[in-house]
Amino acid sequence: MATKATALYPARLAEQRQALYAALSSSTFKKNPRLLSLLEYICNKYFEGDTDDIKEYSIAVEFFRRPETFDQTTDSIVRVEFHRLRRKLREFYSGEGANQPIEIIVATGHYLPEFVDRVNSESCTDVLREEYPEPGREEPVIIVEEPILGSIADIEAKKQIFTKRNATILCALVAGICICAIALGYAHHASAGGMVANPPTIAPVGFSGTEVRIRCGYNKEIFKDQGGNVWMGDRYFSGGFPTELPNQHIARTRDSQLYLTLRSGTFSYKIPLKPGTYEMRLYFAETTYSPASAIGGGENSRVFDVQLNGKPLLTQFDIVSDAGANTADVRVFKDVHPGPDGNVRLDFSGSLGLPMINAIEIVPGTPHRLRPIRMVAQNNFFVDKSGNVWSPDTYFAGGQLAEDKISVGGTEEPGLYAGERYGHFSYALPADSGSYAITLFLSEKYWGTDISKQGGVGSRVFDVLCNGIALARTLDIVKEAGSGRAFQKTFHGIRPNAQGKLIVEFVPDVNYAAMDAIEVEEEIQ
Repeated sequence: MATKATALYPARLAEQRQALYAALSSSTFKKNPRLLSLLEYICNKYFEGDTDDIKEYSIAVEFFRRPETFDQTTDSIVRVEFHRLRRKLREFYSGEGANQPIEIIVATGHYLPEFVDRVNSESCTDVLREEYPEPGREEPVIIVEEPILGSIADIEAKKQIFTKRNATILCALVAGICICAIALGYAHHASAGGMVANPPTIAPVGFSGTEVRIRCGYNKEIFKDQGGNVWMGDRYFSGGFPTELPNQHIARTRDSQLYLTLRSGTFSYKIPLKPGTYEMRLYFAETTYSPASAIGGGENSRVFDVQLNGKPLLTQFDIVSDAGANTADVRVFKDVHPGPDGNVRLDFSGSLGLPMINAIEIVPGTPHRLRPIRMVAQNNFFVDKSGNVWSPDTYFAGGQLAEDKISVGGTEEPGLYAGERYGHFSYALPADSGSYAITLFLSEKYWGTDISKQGGVGSRVFDVLCNGIALARTLDIVKEAGSGRAFQKTFHGIRPNAQGKLIVEFVPDVNYAAMDAIEVEEEIQ
């Protein structure tokens, strides 16, 4: 016989959230993002105790963006969509969700979700209270009136699962710390002045503190990217649900895998950090809404806000508008500090569609300045004679890589010129507000050399633009430095666009544009 529970305890809440996640991550709901969003909306209201808002008028105004003059007698949007939602829930639980222990039901004529155990047995209220023998010291999460069903054996088994999960999380943290320590040890012994196939993890001089990298929505302990950085599985979050995407190409990155998991919904992260100044990168890629996708979409399909420690960080953020669909979008922020509670808190809330994020990276920084970006147009890392690490180029679109054809003269760092990107290409380099110096490292390795035995001045001519403004017109490397000779060109006072990017574009005039390496440093103002 079912009984009423006066409060929903964390164990029960966790089970219900798992039931929601199972539905939202299913192919049944992924095929219909609107119903997916609607189900998440009403369930989050339920979890937060806002059951009074799960009414037809509130749903119409808040979720479907109907005006405050909404009249349910003339507009049946809520009733129609909930009829479709009920059918979709039945489809899920009769198919791929057939083995789910808890079923989400929205009764006809109502909009409040019910979480019903699919095993009929005696009440287990007393068993739940055994987990918290002093109810007065355990604050209830949500006040509800709901049947709680399940056998004593079921509850005991679930308690053991929760214990094992906690142990797994602890092991993952220890493993992550050990891996980071090994990587730092390798960096300490890396030699400067040459290319390295496996990148060292080297913190620039003057930086100290903890590096945190989280691959959002990732359910494994660690992930190692193409640059050798170790990312932890998803943690420190509250709310939302994870999603794993099918394998696909993501533009402007060498690490498409990093963007193939995500956390979406209404959610937050509380990331513990030691006191200090940090630099934070947020990683996004819109793979759902695009003209090429099955459901279509584009700009104004997903719009959301991000707050940092209670203050606006990204407002009305639209990934497609910011970077395009199926394209890596990296936003970087300097001068990030933990709050009074020792945490960096990120809150995600939506205006249209579900907020989302693929990855979070927080590294020690210096006050008021971003770390430099140093990249070589090669597939290997390079360490110069000053100990600076140059990574294989990323953030690019277009162009091709070419290996060293000749030995470049006129430089103490020939390794910087060992490769090139050529064609019609661009880089979308993430930058916070400020003024930047961009240095291009160039050399002509074909025209006027022993390889071509022809050409010279006028054989390769191209333009360089940043955010649509010309930095150099009709740039001719042979004219500037000669064939087979290193050449540097620096541009000062460059500011990022409204999307937090320095978009450096190389546009051919005669033959292909070409570049060997690029460095971006924030200038002291």
